[in-house]
Amino acid sequence: MSKQTERPMGEVKLVQLQPNGLIIDAPGPGPVRSFYDAGRRVEVDSLQISPRGIEATLATGERVLDIHHLDHPDKAYGDDDLVCVGFSAHYDAMRREFGEHMVDGSAGENILIDCPDEIWPADLGDKLAIENQDSGEMAMLEMVSFAEPCVEFSRFCVQRPYEKLPGRHLGEILRFLGNGRRGFLLVLNDAIDVVTVRPGDKVFLPGGDDGPDS
Repeated sequence: MSKQTERPMGEVKLVQLQPNGLIIDAPGPGPVRSFYDAGRRVEVDSLQISPRGIEATLATGERVLDIHHLDHPDKAYGDDDLVCVGFSAHYDAMRREFGEHMVDGSAGENILIDCPDEIWPADLGDKLAIENQDSGEMAMLEMVSFAEPCVEFSRFCVQRPYEKLPGRHLGEILRFLGNGRRGFLLVLNDAIDVVTVRPGDKVFLPGGDDGPDS
């Protein structure tokens, strides 16, 4: 019988959800039809994650579904983008590139992991594990892809939300934000019912076999 190794990555720094999405219609006539509003995200104390997506209970007692949840009445996305994870080192890079308005969480990920190094697809492999700090239960999230940056978020980054960007400039921004810097899309392993994730939970990369048990 073999045992699995786990490589620590860091711990959860913040959790949040998007009750109604962050891209909305631009006000009045103008050169763009929509813009990115980071103020519509809601930071919470904890998230409940199931194979159907993310939800949270607010301080008021209201149960709220993330816009990517399969049961959200206004869901307009695919079925393989139910959880988005970001890393603090990527925000350090975005602040250096774009400015201090790129506060933690402004990219809209659900789970921000405090990690000193930028993380790329080759670093992650196909799974991510989050350990509940109270129960020790492991939430196993399966990798789908990195989150493709959008035009609206790119304009937000350079603080020109209502302007069309020249194609070359937009391409440079999209390349900078790509390959995972904007975040990664995952789903909860469907063998797991519901897990809770909150700040302080530890995050691991599940490893391969570490040889036979003694």
